[in-house]
Amino acid sequence: MTAPTADAMRAALQSISRLPACREWPADYDAVMADPVRMRLVRLQATFLTRVAAEKAAARSPPQASQLNKRPPCFDHKRAAAGDRDD
Repeated sequence: MTAPTADAMRAALQSISRLPACREWPADYDAVMADPVRMRLVRLQATFLTRVAAEKAAARSPPQASQLNKRPPCFDHKRAAAGDRDD
């Protein structure tokens, strides 16, 4: 697992500072990072936000060409060519 970037950490701090329980946190980024507990919470939030963004981007991306040409595994080509149907 890679560490979140500084921009991701700052974005995470902004999102955490909006929470009612964290409104009394220092406004300075360096002051928050000096506290090991708060630093860990910010790092966890940054990791979460990064993963959520990556999952959303993957969901929006078009399917790969190898996935488009797949047929159902139970499709019998010989029966379909012979005109036999499941009723």
